[in-house]
Amino acid sequence: MFSMDSTVFGAVLLAVLAMASLIVGVAVGLFLKPSQRTNAIIMAFGTGALIQALALELAYEGAERLVRQGHPNDLTPWLWVASGFLVGGLIYYVVNRLLDERGAALRHPALAKQYVLKKKRQESEALLEHLSKVELLRSLPPEEMEDVLVCVSPLDLRAGETVFHRGDAGNALYLIDSGSIEILINEGDREQVLATLEGGQSFGEMALLTGEPRTATARTSNDTKLLRIDKEHFDELLERSPRLRQAVEDLNSQRLAQNVATSRGTMDADLWREVAVKNIQRLTRLEEMALMRKHAAAGAPLAIFLGAMMDGIPESVVIGSSYVSFETFRFTFLAAVFLSNLPEAIASAVGMKQAGFSNFKVFGLWTMLVVAGGVAAAFGNLYLAAASPTLLTFVGAVAGGGILAMVSSVMMPEAYEDGGPAVGLATIAGFLGAFAFNFL
Repeated sequence: MFSMDSTVFGAVLLAVLAMASLIVGVAVGLFLKPSQRTNAIIMAFGTGALIQALALELAYEGAERLVRQGHPNDLTPWLWVASGFLVGGLIYYVVNRLLDERGAALRHPALAKQYVLKKKRQESEALLEHLSKVELLRSLPPEEMEDVLVCVSPLDLRAGETVFHRGDAGNALYLIDSGSIEILINEGDREQVLATLEGGQSFGEMALLTGEPRTATARTSNDTKLLRIDKEHFDELLERSPRLRQAVEDLNSQRLAQNVATSRGTMDADLWREVAVKNIQRLTRLEEMALMRKHAAAGAPLAIFLGAMMDGIPESVVIGSSYVSFETFRFTFLAAVFLSNLPEAIASAVGMKQAGFSNFKVFGLWTMLVVAGGVAAAFGNLYLAAASPTLLTFVGAVAGGGILAMVSSVMMPEAYEDGGPAVGLATIAGFLGAFAFNFL
């Protein structure tokens, strides 16, 4: 009994040692704040070391284990290893997608950018749904709508409210989302309805073009939802888009001819909206931080923790299942895990801080992950260290597939994004360094 307890303790100790770099990385990220390029180089080095460890410690050693058990001349060892890696990669892919949708993407800067960009598209789609009804805006190429979205503000009015009076300065263009607007002129002491505009039409642009006061009064005839673009933004749009200027001039000419509607030269509304959404590609720094804070406050911490567990627990299971004694344990995989965890924690801590997490919460999350890794190593040692070679090989391959999926989908893209082509050399250095470790 003492022997088993000491073995489990040794497995837990090694797993905690491998994952302790997470805490070191968090401290470095929060307080020392290394450059993105420096962290990318370290991440690439750790990635190379981890790939080498996966290839030799899990794939090759697992297959060799089965060869020694009586499968020397067939594909059985390869099939067990290959199927395990595929299953592990598939599990990681499915679970990672589910967790990322719930905010776990915020644990990695590269994933966080994609996550908040997707959220921006989702939030913009509702506004573009309204804008797609406006024929005047559909004269704009949908590819240009990303710049227009920041110019639009909603305005809800009740029946009988005045939007502007005759003689007012032209300070905004209005787009009718729903409801109707009466354009009124004075005939003696009475107001006369010159035109009634419905959803999808616009008004107020003539005074913006001429710089003269409003020539008529605009009033709601029922509850109405408007979209407003201020003069400053409207002038910028006209300067950038000759097509919009031409569409406005055509619209004013038609109104002078008492024809207030036109559909000439505009794209189908559904197609226009679809193209506009797909072409939302940019995030300003302020937008990125605001969206990260918004979604981090909406329950993301649990998803982040579960996502981080999915990244780290397979490594701990492998360490626990392969530990028998310090004398026989091969430390290559442990060293690779330690090296890969360090830059991952640095980048994640910085990203989580930007998302609004306190230092206490960041340290707490990663500390819990280290504890969870120790527990996983204990279970791995208890239930797998003495398992059959086939089961041990398959479970190790499943863990390896999950780790490899994480490395290829998170660590490698993130390292290249921040470090550029130089990370290729760092990855090779990490691979060769881990390989040399086998001969020490």
